[in-house]
Amino acid sequence: MMDKRTMLVVVACIVALLGWQLLIGKLYPSRPKPIPAEVTTADTNTNIAPALTTAPVPATNTMTAAPTAAPETEAPKPPEQWVVLSNQFVRVEFTSWGGGVRSVELLKYNVNGHGHVVLNATNAVPALAVVGLPGADTNTVFQVEQPSSSNLVFRARLRTGTEVVKDISLGPDYVLNGSVRVSSPSSPGLATQTVAIVIGEASPTTPQEQQAYYLGVDWFAVKYQNRALSTLWKNAGKGISSEPVQAPWAAVKSQFFAMILTPDRESVAIHYEPLRLPMPENWNSKAPLEGVRASLELRPTSMTNGVATYTFAWYAGPKEYDRLVALGKGQEDVMQFGFWGVISVWLLKSMKLLYHVIPNYGAVIVVITIIIKLIFWPIQAKSIRSMKEMQKFQPLMAKLKEKYKDDAQRMNQEMMKLYKEHKINPFSGCLPMLVQLPVLFAFYRMLSSSVELRGASFLWIRDLSQPDTVAHVLGYPINPLPLIMLVSSIWQMKLTPQTGDQQQQKMMMFMPVVMLFIFYKLASGLLLYYTVQQILSVFQQWWGLQHGDKSPPTARPLPAGKPR
Repeated sequence: MMDKRTMLVVVACIVALLGWQLLIGKLYPSRPKPIPAEVTTADTNTNIAPALTTAPVPATNTMTAAPTAAPETEAPKPPEQWVVLSNQFVRVEFTSWGGGVRSVELLKYNVNGHGHVVLNATNAVPALAVVGLPGADTNTVFQVEQPSSSNLVFRARLRTGTEVVKDISLGPDYVLNGSVRVSSPSSPGLATQTVAIVIGEASPTTPQEQQAYYLGVDWFAVKYQNRALSTLWKNAGKGISSEPVQAPWAAVKSQFFAMILTPDRESVAIHYEPLRLPMPENWNSKAPLEGVRASLELRPTSMTNGVATYTFAWYAGPKEYDRLVALGKGQEDVMQFGFWGVISVWLLKSMKLLYHVIPNYGAVIVVITIIIKLIFWPIQAKSIRSMKEMQKFQPLMAKLKEKYKDDAQRMNQEMMKLYKEHKINPFSGCLPMLVQLPVLFAFYRMLSSSVELRGASFLWIRDLSQPDTVAHVLGYPINPLPLIMLVSSIWQMKLTPQTGDQQQQKMMMFMPVVMLFIFYKLASGLLLYYTVQQILSVFQQWWGLQHGDKSPPTARPLPAGKPR
């Protein structure tokens, strides 16, 4: 049987390796079987229409996140009018039905090399539509004016007599600035109430993007808040679709993209819902396509002569850290870097800086891994020396175990005396792993949501943000990097001085298999870091054993007498 100290070493190593996986499981619990969404979508066409185009498209369902009034049915509904604003980054299509954003085409990002990424792609509910105002909903028909190439004005007079005027301008990048003016001469009180503005609908842009971990609704209220897709389904099952929040911003997001609404005045509440979406024709995925939708309820920014004005900025684009920071109110929290955020930011900035010199993110990850290894080199070198010292004393330890096999307490006391006398740290084998865990966690969080790695290739890896699958055998993916990591881990264990008993050694041999199970389906960018780091550790292990002190230990005599 293993002594207590050996058992502690084994347990410490296992906990260090598996703790992060348990933490992620806690933060992102598996989603229960979803209930059918109350809101369905009818139009999955993401083609962008020409400016000022009309199309007799059937009306879509209204959003249920905030109270709405029934649409007018007295007169036939005019045809939908589409209007486009664009710059070098985006092509934003607006609709007269709801007076909002029908879809956003991101001109810098492709979908598997075929067409651009499109946000709010189902066109079911326009983003920036006003809901929660009597007589207004996401089907309200607006008149559209275009004063300039970057500015639109939407006007609608509701059946209640309230007039709604929406002014939207497209900036030089991914930001729209807007205002909504609500006036009602016959009912001045209507102009003072809150209204909800639709943030948008987020869904994966490719079948490979992870849904459960990254789809969700975010906002900031005292601290960063996130409602992941699994939480939204649970809340929907309990009848929960809104929360009172005073937030300077709120967002809906997928793994690499986000739509963020930033009002000039903090919100009153947020309304959200999970969605079951139609599967695009070109998707080869067995998992159902799901999404999230949200709206933010606002107070008026200002009141003038009975006219309530609500002003805001709206970001629709990639989760680029520097762009999100520039929004100015902590919107970079949608990256979800978590507890090790400082390290994640440092790694991301280092990666982008090196990319200007080495224009390949795979090569950049290798260089960063080498730099990190050099930083931690002295720690592992000390660990190797300590393990070699312990190996020298294995015969003496075996004698102590034999002599005190019936007195575990006395055996541990003698072991501790031996460690203290020869300055041996029995936990040194786990030290390099423990000090590098924060870097591993930070790398994982950074690589998981940084759009820079999306579609980036390296050697046989087609996308560093996805597993490096090269083939499938009987439906199971073959990922080379985890297998290389397994071989290097076994090789390192073969080189490591054996300091425990045979049972401990057999248990430690399972660790590479555990690591293979944990890492097999993670992003290849993270696997590239860990595998290169592992190969460098094997080299350092070999080097330390070849050039270290090989002299035998000076053993102290065993204590006299029989064990008590």
